[in-house]
Amino acid sequence: MSHQSEGGGSAPTPEELRVRIAHTREELGRTVEELAARTDVKAQAKEKAAEVKEMVAEAKDQAKVKAVEVTEQAKEKAAVLKEHAAEVKEQAVVRAALVGDQLREKAAEIEAKAPKTVRDGTEHAAAAARDHRGAVLVAAAVAVAALLLLRGNRRRR
Repeated sequence: MSHQSEGGGSAPTPEELRVRIAHTREELGRTVEELAARTDVKAQAKEKAAEVKEMVAEAKDQAKVKAVEVTEQAKEKAAVLKEHAAEVKEQAVVRAALVGDQLREKAAEIEAKAPKTVRDGTEHAAAAARDHRGAVLVAAAVAVAALLLLRGNRRRR
């Protein structure tokens, strides 16, 4: 039972019409779901919140990694500076000892040439320095360290 359509072709069979209707219903259902999703502000807000939460979590992870890197770099630099400070201290102690030796030699030379009253005064000053040897050594070490630092700064320029 074929029916004639207006276009001159044969009319679709009832089975073909049912298939077309089922297909159209499926398309219409999908379209309605898409429209409902577009108008569902609450769902869109949840999606956006989830995206933002994920971005924040990623940024947090990156910040943690960066903090660990910076901490490691700071530790390495501190170790290098500590080692350098130990070297400078050692050099200062050695130079302070040398300066002390030179001062003693010069003092002996001057004492040999100085009159009795001057020798008595220097003996008193020497006794005071011996009594406060630590303070004298610290002062000498600080002076040497300051000279080394100044000399080092001039070399860098």
